[in-house]
Amino acid sequence: MAALVRALLGRAQALPRAQPQPQPLPRAQRGVSGSAGARYGPVRPGLPVPLSSPLAGLTRPFRIREPPPPRRVDRWTEKRALFGAYDNVGILGGFQLHPKDLIMGPKWLRGWQGNELQRCIRKKQVVGDRMFVDDLHNLNKRIRFLYRRFNRTGKHR
Repeated sequence: MAALVRALLGRAQALPRAQPQPQPLPRAQRGVSGSAGARYGPVRPGLPVPLSSPLAGLTRPFRIREPPPPRRVDRWTEKRALFGAYDNVGILGGFQLHPKDLIMGPKWLRGWQGNELQRCIRKKQVVGDRMFVDDLHNLNKRIRFLYRRFNRTGKHR
């Protein structure tokens, strides 16, 4: 019985199998009147673009983003409403008073601009010798952190 099965299997493997004939790839044509114009190479199956096209390597069409919708802006925030409020101090006060003198806050910060790192360094220079030990330690830690952060990221590198 085993010999019969082996013989049948051997004959089945020896028989030539019918292999499907490969179909020729369609050729893409481009032109105004149909047959005239440039001819492209064969089209890859499943892709709408011929191989010789400049768009052949692209996997999907270009993504065009729409512009964001316009933002609603509150024109009466405190900062906008009070913009230029002290411009007339010099005119009405005989130029005796500067608007930075009207700013409330620490003396070493009045009329000064800068980012957080610059502010912390300025604070350490001005009042660092009069600070408590823990506050000075926390300020130094903050300066170290901000120094690393500013040097690693951002447009100021």
